[in-house]
Amino acid sequence: MKKLLITGGFGKIARYFIQNHHHQYQIIAADIVVKEGVFPNVVQVEEADLRDAKRCLELCEGVDTVVHFAGMVDPVSESDEILEVNIKTTQNIFKAAVAKNCHRLIFASSAQTIESYHTDIQVHKDMLVKPKNLYGVSKCFGEALAAYYANNKTISAISLRIGAYEFPNDFTEMNARDLSAYLHPDDFNQLLVGCIETEGIKYEVLNAISDNRYKRLDITEAIEKVGYQPKADAFELFALKRE
Repeated sequence: MKKLLITGGFGKIARYFIQNHHHQYQIIAADIVVKEGVFPNVVQVEEADLRDAKRCLELCEGVDTVVHFAGMVDPVSESDEILEVNIKTTQNIFKAAVAKNCHRLIFASSAQTIESYHTDIQVHKDMLVKPKNLYGVSKCFGEALAAYYANNKTISAISLRIGAYEFPNDFTEMNARDLSAYLHPDDFNQLLVGCIETEGIKYEVLNAISDNRYKRLDITEAIEKVGYQPKADAFELFALKRE
């Protein structure tokens, strides 16, 4: 079994992945706040503040793949705290992963890295980043840092630009942009497994949305590089829910 460290392990995205794939991997779920009874006993739970570099080194000991979900998620606020927290924690955990000879980094980036492009433009990975908020800026930093370590150290890295991740049963209302960037949780889990298992990758930026009829981001690279096979189409899925 590969040993995974998943930061932000109690967040919505990480929690769903762990609950569905704990039998497939040896998992450490690390978060600044932990709760009892969320995961099966086979999952190792660690309370950790990633601003503590020493703690990050402890967490990365013997780990094959670091999946970094932790950080402040706030596309609205322009608080300096977003940069302070997201940049510091990302640097600490990436540096620790390199120091402890982890095989791969998987960074949870965001579609917010390109959100200043007009909504009628489909964005592919070779287009320049164009964030619309400081949260997006912090994700651009993470992508750059992952590229730096992958291209200058012995670690492999993948940045996933995650779209509008939503459980269908939690659906309230989505605009056209949200539908075009929709990411079904099951599609993301399959993509993440592909990122963990696929060998021969030095560094990639992959777009993470479902197979929506109209796509905000191009998913060709994800399909070709890690065998992504998305099933959901937001325009069909949520149209049916509204009937």
